[in-house]
Amino acid sequence: MKAVIGVVLLGVVLPALSKDCAQLYEENGLSPNFNETIAHAIHSLTLNELRKFNPLAEELNGVPVVNPRLNDPTETERVIPHAPEEEINKNFMSEAMNTIDLVMSQVGQSGDQFGTNWPIVARIVHKFHMKDTWAKIKEEFDLMKQPAKDLCVCLKDTEKNGIFQAVDWVARQYRTAPLLTLLNKPLPKLKDAKSWEVWRARLVQYYDSQAITDAATYLSCVLNHTS
Repeated sequence: MKAVIGVVLLGVVLPALSKDCAQLYEENGLSPNFNETIAHAIHSLTLNELRKFNPLAEELNGVPVVNPRLNDPTETERVIPHAPEEEINKNFMSEAMNTIDLVMSQVGQSGDQFGTNWPIVARIVHKFHMKDTWAKIKEEFDLMKQPAKDLCVCLKDTEKNGIFQAVDWVARQYRTAPLLTLLNKPLPKLKDAKSWEVWRARLVQYYDSQAITDAATYLSCVLNHTS
């Protein structure tokens, strides 16, 4: 069983941060590994989800994500520069069932982001884990004061601050990781209550308050600062 869920980014070569930006990150309470926490939060974002934060979010939104068609042989980019709109069929009444319909409809198709690496149950858990994470981030996003413009200029420059590279790390793991891992530790096959206890204990660690703050700050900059 092959796959990776979540991110603990080891060995990612990051560009040097400018002194001004590095100081702004520290002064505004971002974590030292903000590029990693933000990458986890955004790596599979869609325009649909961004519009839950701000209904005016645009197609050219500047949020780098893993290419949804990562395993399409005609695709050359592991990471695309803007979170795309996801086409969701309305075959069912609830968002939950339509989400499951979407996940299952992609399995085995050309361009399937996860290729043959991801077991079906892991795909579903990942999708809903990310939706739950975004809901938690939105709670803080809604209460947060607008970040300063100079901080946002630094955060939105994802190729210089390491966020883009961290998202690319996730994409490479999707293609090449030899084991299903979470927080850089092997996971058991998800098949019963006992194995779910291990998964749940790992997943809840992504709700760390600092990681949520990092992501909410970044999204506030992207969605509320137009310049």
